Amino acid sequence: MKLTGTIYMRDEEGYEEARQAAVWNLRKPERYPEAIVLAADENDVVEAVRFARREGLKVKARSGGHSWTASSVRDGSVLINMSLLQEIGFDPVSKLATVSPGVKGRDLNSLLSEHDLFFPSGHCPTVGLGGFLLQGGWGWLGRVIGPACLSVVAVDVVNAEGELIHADENENSDYLWAARGSGAGFFGVVTRFYLKPHARPKAIYEAILVYPLDVLDELLHWAMEIESSFPPELEFAILGTTPRLADGTVVEGDTGLVIMASAMMDSDEEALAALALLDTCPVRERALAGEGAIKRTFTDLYDGPESVEPEGFRWAADGMWTDAGADELVPAVRDLFTSVPSAASHVFWYPWRENPLPDAAISVQGKLYIAAFSGWSDPARDPEFLAWPVDQMRRLEPLSKGIQLADENLIGRPARYLSADNARRLEQLRAKHDPDAVFCSYLTAASA
Repeated sequence: MKLTGTIYMRDEEGYEEARQAAVWNLRKPERYPEAIVLAADENDVVEAVRFARREGLKVKARSGGHSWTASSVRDGSVLINMSLLQEIGFDPVSKLATVSPGVKGRDLNSLLSEHDLFFPSGHCPTVGLGGFLLQGGWGWLGRVIGPACLSVVAVDVVNAEGELIHADENENSDYLWAARGSGAGFFGVVTRFYLKPHARPKAIYEAILVYPLDVLDELLHWAMEIESSFPPELEFAILGTTPRLADGTVVEGDTGLVIMASAMMDSDEEALAALALLDTCPVRERALAGEGAIKRTFTDLYDGPESVEPEGFRWAADGMWTDAGADELVPAVRDLFTSVPSAASHVFWYPWRENPLPDAAISVQGKLYIAAFSGWSDPARDPEFLAWPVDQMRRLEPLSKGIQLADENLIGRPARYLSADNARRLEQLRAKHDPDAVFCSYLTAASA
């Protein structure tokens, strides 16, 4: 095998360091690939897949490693770590951007800003675009644009034969369809994404408001009743957590409710008017702290999410889409918000605008996304912190439409992640293009 990068065989020097480095989460899985390839270029990916075929091993790839279950780390596999593949390009003629899987959203948007464009990358700045796009891509201005994977127009893929192929709507289109939202179920390794950027918002403002937990019912009822009247460019989330402001300052008190809102509009007046709608909350005077209408650059927006889910913790997550109404949902989530188990743990409440999902594997969405994230440090407390998000989502399952693959926990709780038709088509395409099951699929209890 001719590599520009490095291969670490199991039990060789450097292997365990490479295995640990492949997982962003401080909680490392007890799963051990037979080899780890730290790829330096596309050819390394080709060589790694061919090596795996010769050795009778499976293949799994990772770019940023933010999977909460570390689904890329599998027994009996070759793990291809593409975090070093960070090429970014933009063609002013075609108006398309190209990125390698390890590129981060902030870096892509820094380049696109020179052309007055942006791409709806993930909110967290340390997430690699490869995994983000494959699982759907719920990013900035997604309520307007839709999931980011719908802005993928082509991909370069190493297939099960170890061949580097190009896929778009006219050539190898099965691969493009699957790359738009099949996540860890994708039957290949994407080495390059061709992306359609969008017009950059001219005015970006952010606001943060912190409320005590005892206004939970009023706040959530208001949010659910008024959200449909908000402009879609006003993106907001409610966090149930130890409250912090944008600079990381902790607000006094126990678990609280934090509204994080951003308005991305065509003018300052429109953005300020959108954020002013937050003042219609009936418990506005109960806010403990706030930072309102702060003008931001696009790349500034990544700072807030980074403080919510920092490195250096053990993490577990689970989530769900729901269309339930306020009268049914708010009483049901009360225990979720009032049982947050640690200062780093949090609940994420994210109103969504459903978009058409044409010609894509991605097929599950709803009016509201709710997720629970456990963050802790002591390994001895793993059982209770692993259980909290799963148990809460299991309790809420009667109100669920399915999950986001972004926060999947299929190893802990099987759930609907694609429509029945799309799940069936994905498996038919897998059988066609990867009949020898070279590539690992979803991580479940049965496959762990």
